[in-house]
Amino acid sequence: AFKFFLMASTPRINTDNGGATISGKAITTLIFDVDDTLYDVGSGFTAHRNGGAVQQFMVDRYGFPSLEAAKQVRDEYFAKYHATGKALLVAQEDGRFPPDAPKYVVSDLSDYWAEKLDYGILTTVSNDLRQSFECLPNTVTLVAFSNGPRKYVKRVLETLGLFDLFGEDRLFAVDDVLPHCKPEKEAFEKVLAAIGNPSPESCVMFEDSMKNIRRAKDMGMKTVLITGKTESGRILPEDSPLATDPAVDCSIETIEELRNALPGLWESPAVFESKI
Repeated sequence: AFKFFLMASTPRINTDNGGATISGKAITTLIFDVDDTLYDVGSGFTAHRNGGAVQQFMVDRYGFPSLEAAKQVRDEYFAKYHATGKALLVAQEDGRFPPDAPKYVVSDLSDYWAEKLDYGILTTVSNDLRQSFECLPNTVTLVAFSNGPRKYVKRVLETLGLFDLFGEDRLFAVDDVLPHCKPEKEAFEKVLAAIGNPSPESCVMFEDSMKNIRRAKDMGMKTVLITGKTESGRILPEDSPLATDPAVDCSIETIEELRNALPGLWESPAVFESKI
């Protein structure tokens, strides 16, 4: 029999907006953000990726005069778009790249991150989490939806030992939704269309970003906020998790707490129901 071990923290169910009740529709689709959702923000990997690594990429590939100059442009546009892939695209369109820089394409960033980042910072997920995903009913579809570029996102999922649960067909990256990205409604709609247009009411979105959580909730999805064990390493403090926000149906510190928080997802049919 499968065993799932309770973590030290207590999941929070937002009873003010129906989080502790069964959703009106059976749950058919679980959509997971990747960075700071399928691994903890406290690992430092996101800070590594969006710090010196992306700045060095901008210097090496596009001729920014210094890491500091690259950081200024990247941070300004990332704060607007929450996706480095789109941020750099718009920054060049706005004339913020060196005048002799080659045309930016997302695949350049994807290749650089896939090859240059220190994936040793990440660790393979626990056997318990892996088994919990494998034990979900076969009526439930798992989807990965990230604002990161595709080759990079695939490398992260492979490092975590989760890629095969999604596969190429159910992995969506910023490349797949440009010129949009999360939290834009059009980005979510493009992903839903690609997986057969499930009703938003039958979907659950797992996220660490409040902007993305609010968009998913506005569209009718159930939402699970991943708060993280610590705020150390979070690169957008203004988008920090807020468990009491009315757009949050359930909040947990890490994805390992999922089965304990929402055991109804393992029923057949799956339901969004708390044991609390």
